[in-house]
Amino acid sequence: MEKLLRLFHFSRSETNDVVVESGTIFSQSDLDFDTIVADFELRIQNCVDDKNAKNFRFKRFSSQIVTNVSEIFKSKKEFDVHSEQIAEKFKDSISKRFINDFYLVVFSTKYQSRDVLFIVKMETGTAIQVDDENTLKTLESVLPDKKSRLQKAVVIYRDKTIQFKEGKETPNSERENIHSRVLDRSDENISGYFLKKFLESDNVIDDPDSAARIAIQSIKDVASPYLKAGLKQEAIVDKLHSYLSEERQTSFEDLINASKDLFDFDKPGREIDSEKISEEAYNLAKKRNNTVLKTFIAKLNRPPKEVYISRDDVQKLKISYLQSMEEQGYITWDEDGDYKILRIDTNEVPIVKKG
Repeated sequence: MEKLLRLFHFSRSETNDVVVESGTIFSQSDLDFDTIVADFELRIQNCVDDKNAKNFRFKRFSSQIVTNVSEIFKSKKEFDVHSEQIAEKFKDSISKRFINDFYLVVFSTKYQSRDVLFIVKMETGTAIQVDDENTLKTLESVLPDKKSRLQKAVVIYRDKTIQFKEGKETPNSERENIHSRVLDRSDENISGYFLKKFLESDNVIDDPDSAARIAIQSIKDVASPYLKAGLKQEAIVDKLHSYLSEERQTSFEDLINASKDLFDFDKPGREIDSEKISEEAYNLAKKRNNTVLKTFIAKLNRPPKEVYISRDDVQKLKISYLQSMEEQGYITWDEDGDYKILRIDTNEVPIVKKG
């Protein structure tokens, strides 16, 4: 298998359209290729080992990304075709939800003797073009730049992808058959467009944060009818967020018992006990994702936030939101003279007044 690498430059035109420039395909015959490969193979190792990276499985064997990964390793011609399709799919997935120019890197290589496709979204403060005149020396000058940062990365395993595509996985082996490993430095819960639209994948529930999130969601949905009068669903979420702020061995029944002071299980016509309601929550979670377990280790990660306060008096103003909201373009800042203007895409981030 020949190692191949290609950059795609994403920017916005004056009319706000997304523009993608396709770079040349670099290979072993290019000067400085080994230096660049060494850098990206180290990034692959870091992506796989990062404690915040998560395992994923494709949803459908017929999805475009599955076909791309299955075919892209066959030849340089196939790499050309399928890397273009991957960039186009990324363009459709991210839409206009970005502010700064960035580079999408598509790199086919080996990791621990396995063929892998490494796809990286990198933002950089260095403006370079990726047309046919671009050289690896130019790329090499960008990588160590302090402004360069790996934002999102996925390591996709060719062997497991083909096995899935051909229907050759052993039944009920979803937790063992990992198709990809994903790292999102701007959103530990993995940005929606990257996961759902681009990769068309589901999270494998085999890490504490993923286990915590799906359990909380399922318990909230199942147990809400049994809340005491005057309480809302948010009370369940707040209670379990606090309970799972520290890592612990837990279960659906344990989480129901930890929040039982919120519920009235003796409501007329709705009598139920904690064991039965925890079973319903587990069944709902299992229906949503077949890799869920009844008993698990859970700890809820807190995604990074941007916080703005009044310089002279913190009590005057406090604005807080997830960094990923700005990175995806849902929240933007403008200036008008002495005024700072915060814009929120309320189609993507519906807002209400608290309290």
